Amino acid sequence: FPVTIRKRWAWVRAAQGRGEISVRELARSVSRDVKRVHEDVTALANLGIFERTESGGLICPFASMHIDMHLETA
Repeated sequence: FPVTIRKRWAWVRAAQGRGEISVRELARSVSRDVKRVHEDVTALANLGIFERTESGGLICPFASMHIDMHLETA
């Protein structure tokens, strides 16, 4: 997988089961830049993998996920 996709899955794994977490805390837990994590978490939230809380935090509401993907060349 491209680096971006691998990093996004790392953020999902880091957030699973933690309850509400801030973007800054998530970035710190995976040693990544806050701005980049924010951009990618926004994309993941649009897919429904993360949920935004009223206080601006994130929740990954899934304890377990099975992802089935079909990839084609561009």
